[in-house]
Amino acid sequence: MYKSSYNKRGIEPKNIESRFEIEELFFSTTDPKGIILSGNEVFIRVSGFKKEELIGKPHNIIRHPDMPRSIFKAVWDTIKSGKPFVGYVKNMAKDGSYYWVLTCIYPMFDSEGKIKKFLSIRLKPTSDLFKTIPDFYKEIMKIEQMDGVDKALEFMIEKIKEMGYEDYDDFSKKAFLEEMRSREKSIAENITACGMGGEGAVSKENEELADKLCSLQTIFLRLNRYFNNIYNKINVFLDMNQDLSDKSKFVFQLAEEIRLLSLNASIESYKIKKEGVSFSTLSQEMRKNAEYSERQIIKLTELINETNKDIETTSFNILSSKLQIDMVVYFLKELLTKLAEITISEEEEIEVIQNIKDLFELLKFYSEKLSSNVYESKSKLRNIYYNIKDLNVLINRLDFIHINGLIESAHTGSDGGSFTIIFSQMLKLVEAAKAQIIDLETNITTASEENLSIDIINDLIENKILKLEKKYEDIFVQTG
Repeated sequence: MYKSSYNKRGIEPKNIESRFEIEELFFSTTDPKGIILSGNEVFIRVSGFKKEELIGKPHNIIRHPDMPRSIFKAVWDTIKSGKPFVGYVKNMAKDGSYYWVLTCIYPMFDSEGKIKKFLSIRLKPTSDLFKTIPDFYKEIMKIEQMDGVDKALEFMIEKIKEMGYEDYDDFSKKAFLEEMRSREKSIAENITACGMGGEGAVSKENEELADKLCSLQTIFLRLNRYFNNIYNKINVFLDMNQDLSDKSKFVFQLAEEIRLLSLNASIESYKIKKEGVSFSTLSQEMRKNAEYSERQIIKLTELINETNKDIETTSFNILSSKLQIDMVVYFLKELLTKLAEITISEEEEIEVIQNIKDLFELLKFYSEKLSSNVYESKSKLRNIYYNIKDLNVLINRLDFIHINGLIESAHTGSDGGSFTIIFSQMLKLVEAAKAQIIDLETNITTASEENLSIDIINDLIENKILKLEKKYEDIFVQTG
């Protein structure tokens, strides 16, 4: 099997795991063609290669033959378009052992907006969702070997939809959330800043670098608290997203029922004699109001759908920011541990600084994206609120029509029996609509408050990032 699969190194895969712990994070950077530029200690250790064996090599040096090529096609199609990719990957170490990761690959851009490199952060997958992935990939591999990459991709998307996801993007966001939740439950962060029970003594040659890294670690640990505050709100946003989606569908169905009811009222008004004039007027008012309501509801539904997409994007950027700040904090701890053990060369120091700069640049980029998300959501949530108010006016008019309708039905005796039923049904719809509108108003108010809270925290983060950038210009304003 393996000889016919993708395995450039000709190493026989082993059913032995190259282990790393759940609290460990690792990253690597590559150029736009996927050539490895750098990586942290965990990446090198888990891969089983020496550092010099990895630098300058294509990242597929660690590709496992169990990995479907269709997944990597999806990877490159996504990241080359400038979008981040999140997915499960099985890698192969130098000795043939395997290790699974959830990889988050982020394109990084130059001043002209062109991709200059990719930065990939990996964490250990431990969620229930991950348990389904090895068998899922085996299925994809079978299709790929029989019918090719394109058919395998079609199969993958079809299976993802059967699992209840809209598309791969929806699936990957869910996987990201589940893995971050699982990691947070499993670890107890105990990283202390230098001078507070942290790392040991360093050589004289690396003292200046160690002092700088200690200061940075202290600042990033403080920043991490702000990011944790935002991350803790993600469940509120996702629950709210589901509520908005459910209520949007319900209200949309309500519009159709009101329209059909007004049509029935028009038909019934022609069946009775002179009393039909009053009912005809009421049914016309009902139909006209129902048409206005339907247009308003369609507009409201479109706004809610747009806001749902915004909330999904905001949630992804919150997860990304949290992972990135965790990676920065872990990398600084790793560096300080290393400096306490050995002396690093000037060349290694330059690489360390470049890696810190790359991680910081990515964190800053996603913090700015989050700020933009919050601003856009603020405007859309306000528009939804005003649309709900307008819809409420229309529903109250229908309530008024229903009351008049019941009065007219009572005056006409047995001839108004059908109308009594219609206007009673109208009452049920109006009451249901009012209940949903109240819930929607509550949800939108909550969303606006949470949005404002994130906006305030993110403003603090951005201000601290600017101060940090200014204080350490020698690191963050260098080229490279």
